[in-house]
This record gives sequence, structure tokens and C-alpha cells, in this order.
Amino acid sequence: MDKVHLLYLQNRVAYARDQAAYKKLYLYFHPSVYKFAASIVGDDSLAQEIVSDVMISIWTMDNKLAYVENLKSYVLTAARNTALTYLKRRKIIFREISETISDGGLSQMPDDHLITLEISRIIKMTVAGLPPKCRQAYLLVKEEGLSYKEASQILQVSQKTLEAHISAALKTLRRVLDAYLLKKKS
Repeated sequence: MDKVHLLYLQNRVAYARDQAAYKKLYLYFHPSVYKFAASIVGDDSLAQEIVSDVMISIWTMDNKLAYVENLKSYVLTAARNTALTYLKRRKIIFREISETISDGGLSQMPDDHLITLEISRIIKMTVAGLPPKCRQAYLLVKEEGLSYKEASQILQVSQKTLEAHISAALKTLRRVLDAYLLKKKS
């Protein structure tokens, strides 16, 4: 695809919210972003998730997309940053698991471990069931460790709106976990 056509599609998405133009951009960038992400994370399904995240971020940029001078460079940089964030999060999780195992935590308290796994599963299911903006806000702040300011910029919402999304997510999680713990006691 030549630069002129790419710029045309970019502007159609930015100003007209043209879904057909977005689909063409998606199909154009998918192979290179997928291959690049897979080379970083070494996992096909995770690479596909990164492609989706990056391309969703392109769609949600609205008019700001028109100001991106080199879209291919921008998309690949976003893919790299997203992949590195995933790897960082994965590394933290593996480190926590390793520490638990090396501390003998699993062998000493198997019931606690099973409860922890069950609670983790419940949290994941609850977060997956949150409304999209609420889920994105929660994941950016609570799981990726971004500040409210950074997350609000990524989601293109005010910090107050982001706080409302986080608050709603936490209330839902609290309600679900309270119900689980009450059921567990009885």
C-alpha cells in the first residue's frame, strides 16, 4: 500500500470514523504487527491479543490519529510497548509464583493455595464481565500498574471518569467476593 493511500485511510478513520477504511488498515497492519509481536513475546495467542489491543487503540484515537505522521512506525512502536508491558506483567506473575514455591507456601498450605486460585479465577471472570470501559480502566490501573493520569490519557477520558470506572469495578469485585466468602463460611 502506498503512502498516499495509507494517509487517505488514516484520515478517513480519524475524521469520518469510516469502518471500511479501518478494516483495510487492520488487514494491512495485521501481518507485520502480528509477526513483530510474536517475535517479542514468543506466543501466538498473546501476539494476536497485542494486535487487537494496538488496532483498538488506533480506532479509539479519533481525530488524534490524523496527527500521526508515520502510522506504520506508530503502530509498530505501540505493538512493541504493548508486548513489553505484557512481558513485564508475566515476569511479575512468574516471580510471585516462584517466591511462593520457594517459600514452601504451596506445600505448607494447600487449602490456602486452592482458595487463592479460586479467588483469582473469580476476579478474572468478574473483570471479564465488566462493561468495556470499566474493564479497560481496571486493567490499566490495577493490573498494568499505570497511574490514573496515564490510564485516562490512553482511554481518552477525564481522570474523574476514570476514577468512576475504577470505583464501579471495585464495587462489583467487592460484591462478588463478599458473596463468595459468605458462601465459603457457611
